[in-house]
Amino acid sequence: MASLSRRQFVMGAAVLGGTLALGGCAPQNKEEGAATGDAGEGLSADIVVIGSGLAGEACARSAAQNGAKVILVDKAPFIGSTFQTSMGNVSICQVPENEDYWQFTDGETDTMDAFLTRYRAATETGKVDAPYPDYDRVQAVMQASCETISWLEEIGVDFQQSFTKDQVGTDTVKPDVSAAAAGQVGGALFVEKMQAELENLGVNIMLSTEATELIQEGDAVTGVRVDGPDGKQDIMARAVVLAVGGFGGSKEYCDQLVPAINKIGFQYQGNALNTGDGMTMAKAVGAALYDDCWVIPNVIVPSRALTAVDQQFSLICDPSVWGQAFEGGHTSDKLLVDAAGTRFINEASPAIALATTMADRDAAPYYVLFDGSDAEVTALLEKGLDTGDVIKAESVEQLAQDSGVAGLADTFATYQAAAAAGTDGEFNKKAENLVPYQEGPFYLVSYVPSYVATMGGVKTDANCQAVREDGSAIDGLYAIGETTHRFMYNRSFVRHCSNSSALTMGRLTGEALAQA
Repeated sequence: MASLSRRQFVMGAAVLGGTLALGGCAPQNKEEGAATGDAGEGLSADIVVIGSGLAGEACARSAAQNGAKVILVDKAPFIGSTFQTSMGNVSICQVPENEDYWQFTDGETDTMDAFLTRYRAATETGKVDAPYPDYDRVQAVMQASCETISWLEEIGVDFQQSFTKDQVGTDTVKPDVSAAAAGQVGGALFVEKMQAELENLGVNIMLSTEATELIQEGDAVTGVRVDGPDGKQDIMARAVVLAVGGFGGSKEYCDQLVPAINKIGFQYQGNALNTGDGMTMAKAVGAALYDDCWVIPNVIVPSRALTAVDQQFSLICDPSVWGQAFEGGHTSDKLLVDAAGTRFINEASPAIALATTMADRDAAPYYVLFDGSDAEVTALLEKGLDTGDVIKAESVEQLAQDSGVAGLADTFATYQAAAAAGTDGEFNKKAENLVPYQEGPFYLVSYVPSYVATMGGVKTDANCQAVREDGSAIDGLYAIGETTHRFMYNRSFVRHCSNSSALTMGRLTGEALAQA
């Protein structure tokens, strides 16, 4: 398709910020991106959006509102992805520049400089040598966040305060579910309202339909081939928007891009259908990919072998992605050691610090020590004994011998002394988390980091247009949301900013493409 008009380019640059520093994985031959073989009767639209998570929904709605004919495709049988099961938290940045759209007032007025200082402190935890975040784009996306929430409220969802900047680093809102159906969480309410809105706008929603390859004419992307209930079809469009999520559901991409995931056994708690489809299709038509990928961690949890025995093992942690955990299973109050039995971090550290340290030390397997004081937790641990990832003994000394974790006994004695004194001289763990162990039996349980999303994907410019290795834009191809949000972060994420950036990227990209 033709490039955006100057008006739209200026709008996009102003809102989405400066361009990315480029470089990354070498693309495959562009010929691989050309559709081949026979397809069923074709469809056409102005814009086809691949993926119906937050970014895809927002893009489809915005484009349709602005007069575009839109087709929304998703290989899942429903829209909304994992947001449906969440509380629906979305971060916002309330600064004088967007005062007309503030959602609530709390404490001292924020400024963009103050916001970026907090943001920098969070995302650069465990910083690596990568040219991200692109703070120009971060600033522009987050400055537009309040207007995005106001725009979303038009579909009948009222957002209310959930966290303040002093609590989590960014002001945060979530859908008000006080009038929702019994038990309906904020994410599900939002998706329900958004689906109704898309249908009212005439968006053609094609579910259980997988996008398999992009269609090209010359160097421009002009459509996508899909495979669904009606067989293979070509959808021709003047713009294709990739909003298909990350690569967390793909063992192959995880091995290639973040080897620690499968080496240590990270547990993926995101959408299993997020298998890097956008990356595969974009790379085939010459798009550049990020080569410094990482994950968005959640809490540490028992190993894959244990959650395979009983999914309840995922709740032996600090409050998990589902917002719940067994009270007696909080790992922040326990002893975490590496394969040698050495303590290496404050167990009450943020999830990103735990995950990053565990990955970077390369000292797996890692273990959390439990005693038998909590009946609910103990009953679950007993179920895992046959896997070998739970080892039981009446004393810690015997446990160290049986497990081969040689340093466990000495580490335990030091930890117990610290708990008794209420002072952790090694890692400065707060007294309230220094809970002394009681009598045996004792259980040594294999633990791994969990993660909910990935950082990586397709490189884009300030208009969310896919770019080649040389920085040139690919006509007709765009990427939004997790498929491209690596530019938002260095090594760590900022709570709920992924939801915010996905919605804003979707809103602005849909509007710009419809008006181009």
